[in-house]
Amino acid sequence: MCEDRLTSTVWESLGIESIGVGDDMRLKSASSWLIAALLITGIASATTVALTIDEMGRAHSQVPASAPPPAPPKDEGGSLAADVSKEIEKLRGWRFKQPVKTDTVTPGEVRRFVERQIDKSLPAGKLEIVQAFLRTIGLIPPAANLKDLQLALLESQVAGFYDPDTKSMRLVSRGTMPPFVERMLLAHELTHALDDQYANLKAFAGNGTHLSEDVSLARGSVTEGSATALMFQYMVRAQMSGQADLKSLREYAEQEKERSQIFEHSPKYFLSMVGTYICGTQFLARSPLFALMLAPDNQQVGKNFLAAINDPPLSTEQILHPDKYWVTDKRDDPVIIDDVAATTWLERDGRMVVHRDTVGEMLTTILTTPSNVPVNLATPEASVWSNASASGWGGDRFYLLAAGGTAAAAGKALSDLKGVWVTTWDTTADRDEFVAAVPLGSFGPRAAVQLVDAATAIVYFGFDESERAVLTKRYTEKPVPMKKGTERR
Repeated sequence: MCEDRLTSTVWESLGIESIGVGDDMRLKSASSWLIAALLITGIASATTVALTIDEMGRAHSQVPASAPPPAPPKDEGGSLAADVSKEIEKLRGWRFKQPVKTDTVTPGEVRRFVERQIDKSLPAGKLEIVQAFLRTIGLIPPAANLKDLQLALLESQVAGFYDPDTKSMRLVSRGTMPPFVERMLLAHELTHALDDQYANLKAFAGNGTHLSEDVSLARGSVTEGSATALMFQYMVRAQMSGQADLKSLREYAEQEKERSQIFEHSPKYFLSMVGTYICGTQFLARSPLFALMLAPDNQQVGKNFLAAINDPPLSTEQILHPDKYWVTDKRDDPVIIDDVAATTWLERDGRMVVHRDTVGEMLTTILTTPSNVPVNLATPEASVWSNASASGWGGDRFYLLAAGGTAAAAGKALSDLKGVWVTTWDTTADRDEFVAAVPLGSFGPRAAVQLVDAATAIVYFGFDESERAVLTKRYTEKPVPMKKGTERR
């Protein structure tokens, strides 16, 4: 289901409600196969949980006897979707309010659709500003073209998606796939369709408004976690009832390796979409992944999904550490940094703020991981998406500055780009762990960090030492106000 950006920016540019991507990204261990499946519905990757469960001993005796086995596959697409819909209803305990229209599209049609959505959500001007932000902070390489990256990645990887605008599910015609893989694809996308009938997914994703990177990833984790949790339970039951031909699935997965390599070589920014699947699943299940797979049904996940829709998580910190959302006396809403005061602090001498964003704990994890160290996808745990340098995150705000007499003129020219990232932490020790990671991480060019109080560190991008000193002095004389709050998305 795509959560309006990919991470947030790419999801936003798509404006669709689900994607499926390629298989195992050359991950080597059995657990890595499982992680690859979290890219969900991406043809071969949807087989990998079944393979992993088989390799772990199948655990037949632990699967609830009441679990409904899937019906035998049928050749007719409509009949197959109807069968899977009934199985989803049994697991979730909800009824479809109306049938879901299913279409088949070609890869060429997918590319044209994706390009239209990019142009609609990130039109000329806005696309360049977002691209400049991602380059400046270090989430994509300095010369990377954001639109080209999106098109190359998604054109090759999308296997199916649910479109909330048309209330329809679209499957991409890429040749014959094993019946079990097709069922997994349908299970994931139909769960999004079911969720949309009980909760307005488009409104939850922002309804076209610009969400911060962090908030969009958090909301995407809710929508993806719902469909992923149900699909995993569906897959386990399908395999335990003998519906999956593991030999043919392994062969099919091998065929998909080449197509998956484009994802493997994409900037690590795009890997955060894997995080929305696994972290969202564990956030809604409130349990480890394997415990979820053996649960008797998906009803508690459904209840948690509706609760999160009605009271959205405010950060990826809450997704990564579910107690900080679900447990009342442990709830930890992010610190909100005053944008108006920060703009007054930063804008001087023809330099204007042209973009504001919140990075959040999940993307901070990527940034504080050295560029030559791959994101560790070898374990199916949400802990992969945080580290010692990112945990203890309290809140942040990134300000992109450009030269110009007005913000509009500066945003159009995008010259002399610089960045200021204000970060706040739960404790001084948390702040210091982050600061120690900055010289080793994957940050943008000329990143330099400055301590300003016991819990706050500012990272400057592109400023020389004298400029940093002036800005830091100005900040210490009149600190930017911060408070716990919910008013900003």
